[in-house]
Amino acid sequence: MNKFYFILPVVLLVAFIAYYHQFSLHEAEIEHQKQVAAEQQKAKEDADKKAAIAKAAVDAQQREAEQRAKDEAALAEHRAKWEANMKQMADEKAKYQAEADRFAKEASDLDIKLDQLHEAHSKASEELFDLQKQIEQAKIDRRLADLEIQRTYDMVTQKVVSSNLATYAPPPAKK
Repeated sequence: MNKFYFILPVVLLVAFIAYYHQFSLHEAEIEHQKQVAAEQQKAKEDADKKAAIAKAAVDAQQREAEQRAKDEAALAEHRAKWEANMKQMADEKAKYQAEADRFAKEASDLDIKLDQLHEAHSKASEELFDLQKQIEQAKIDRRLADLEIQRTYDMVTQKVVSSNLATYAPPPAKK
């Protein structure tokens, strides 16, 4: 029996070791597979990250190129509008300058005409003054002539009154 005490635990120990070894190998293999799977997953994730980063970089470049194209188009449009506005302003300036020149010429012509009219008015005023002066002189002469006529009439009347002819005898009365 003594042998039994020794053999049975050794047999059980060997069985346990075999079973443990199998279990450990199986566990190790599972752990190894998990590790390999994890590494593969990590490698796949890294590759996906790199692909996503590369795709994001390409997208960013595309967006940047699109934005640059939009900005250049907007700048070209703005420049075209600005040049059109400048051309329009230059045309308007030329038009208004031509109008201003025409009005200045018209104003100088009107000034010349106004000066001529002032001279004509001045001459007409002088002629009017001379004519009024002649009219007044004629009126004065007429008044003087009327006074002279009245004075002569008065003198003749006084001579007639003071002469014998002025006193006459009344005609005989009829009976």
